[in-house]
Amino acid sequence: MTVSKVEWDGQFLALDNGVPYGSLHSAECKQQFSLAYTHAVTTAARCTISDLKVDIERIDFTVRQSARHKKYSSSQVDIQLKCTWQDLEHNGRLRWRLSRDHYDWLRDEDTYNHKILVVVTVPRMLDEWLEANDDHLLLRKKAYWVCLEGMGEIDAGSTYVDLPEDQTFDVIQLLNILHRVGNGERP
Repeated sequence: MTVSKVEWDGQFLALDNGVPYGSLHSAECKQQFSLAYTHAVTTAARCTISDLKVDIERIDFTVRQSARHKKYSSSQVDIQLKCTWQDLEHNGRLRWRLSRDHYDWLRDEDTYNHKILVVVTVPRMLDEWLEANDDHLLLRKKAYWVCLEGMGEIDAGSTYVDLPEDQTFDVIQLLNILHRVGNGERP
């Protein structure tokens, strides 16, 4: 019996004994990993994710929190999720290129839910994304978030947006985002 190997961005992947990885395309692997990452952060923050079945508004899901804030007894934020193995650093800043339609949806201030862009970074090699042993499950690398509400119009078909290095998408940042929204403020 022959074992076929799977190509990963020009490289064939298989375990040392020849057992192959699945055939999921690298773009779908990044999408699934970024969902797992955000699910882990959201769960650790004791919040929930509402999965949207249709991505018509350029939103992948909504994070919800039931907690008493100054203004509301619950809070929620819509998330557009991206994932990349590319280096985001450019001239001392982290940058992500967004298409004009995604940018316009995310910068719109006239919506009920606040929206943020979350960009998850992963190592280039798939076998470095996750480590599991008796002591831990480790997801590599990092995620950043930005709120584009109120940003100016663009004429081009796409634009770069800055991702502040201190805005990592983790439990503490997510709780603070939801707290601000629950107080009637922007994320």
